[in-house]
Amino acid sequence: MVFFERNGIPTVALVANGFQSEFRAAARGAGLKQVALAIVPTPLTNLSPEGVRVTVAANLSSIIDGLTREPEAPPEAMATAKTFTFPVASSYDAFEEMNRFFLRNGWGDGFPLIPPTPEKVDRMLTGVSRSGKDIVTILEPGLGEATVEKIAINAVMAGCLPEHMPVLIAAVEAMMEPRFNIRSLACSTGPHAPFLMINGPIAKELNVNSGRGALGPGVQSLANIVIGRAIRLIMMNVGHTYLGELDMDTIGSPNKFSMCLAENEEQSPWAPYHVEQGFSKETSTVTVFASESFIEVTNLRSYTPEHVLETFAGTGASPGAHIYEWLRDRAWQPFMLIAPEHAKIIADGGWSKKDIKEYMYHNARVEWRYIKHGSSLTRELTVPAWKWLYDAPDNTLVPIVAEPDWFHIGVVGGPVGKSAYLTGVGAPVTVEIKK
Repeated sequence: MVFFERNGIPTVALVANGFQSEFRAAARGAGLKQVALAIVPTPLTNLSPEGVRVTVAANLSSIIDGLTREPEAPPEAMATAKTFTFPVASSYDAFEEMNRFFLRNGWGDGFPLIPPTPEKVDRMLTGVSRSGKDIVTILEPGLGEATVEKIAINAVMAGCLPEHMPVLIAAVEAMMEPRFNIRSLACSTGPHAPFLMINGPIAKELNVNSGRGALGPGVQSLANIVIGRAIRLIMMNVGHTYLGELDMDTIGSPNKFSMCLAENEEQSPWAPYHVEQGFSKETSTVTVFASESFIEVTNLRSYTPEHVLETFAGTGASPGAHIYEWLRDRAWQPFMLIAPEHAKIIADGGWSKKDIKEYMYHNARVEWRYIKHGSSLTRELTVPAWKWLYDAPDNTLVPIVAEPDWFHIGVVGGPVGKSAYLTGVGAPVTVEIKK
């Protein structure tokens, strides 16, 4: 719409009832001065072609009205105050009132927030050498200015320490790389969440858990929890990823509260992930990945690489995930979190990470019928080299990625053969953490 409107062509958006606020917020974030929309009663998903035709035909008058009347102005972004005062009897009462006030305004994640007082924010800023007014990036989807100070404010609320600030700044920068696909992550009707993996010396310095329960609760994962939580609050309060406004998640996931760990480099038989990405082992990095689903990969019996990876391949061939996006030229890639026990079995068999990726590419396959009948893919949207599938039998096996290197591997976890597989809606981005 932005493209057409800027070229003098009137447009109208066909918006399902319940998605008006997302559309208006997206229009505001995209800089549209005025917007026209026609509201249909239900989404056009899960309808037959005839159902789509009937729904659109029934709303033609709204479409025509949207094209011919004066468009409405989208609401302005909410003005934010520098400070808030809560005149109550005690500091604890002020803490409770602040939390109620912030939650009512949508600025919290539902857990108690640490009050971001000027003193606490100033202390948080000591973790970096940059000025609080420096703009790190313009954070999508709401196009908010991610200043160092705003990142610090959300870091305080999440319970972070000043030494966590370099990680947060690097992660925010990485999320704006196009291949990370932040708009799909932030605005989807699915439970997408940023997954962070920290590598290099800083992981030990910050006590980021890479072993047992690295994505779970407890004191051993304190740094993991608060760093991941801060990223979610930054997405909300800087990127305007608010539920029902730009975040249109259908069911949700606890992954959206916090999802951060370190790679278990000490127990990995291979080079660390960040070394694969071209960094030295001594460089500290953070990898951000737009995860979709988190699936456990349990195999407590196998003792050969082929049989361990057979379980991974079966897990990856999940018809309900976006395993078809590569067929329309979208690089939506998965991440394998291999437990040390599984990694040892695979490496002891003489297998490299390259071997793992080749195996997964050739064995993690799904019958064409699942994509043909269960996805939004069409012949017109499919890349030319694979249009032949529409004339193939339903049981034709199709790869779940375009090439072996789309599988990403990190060694994580405790001493039992339980790994994990993350489907994704983009590609991982790894950047250096600069103090």
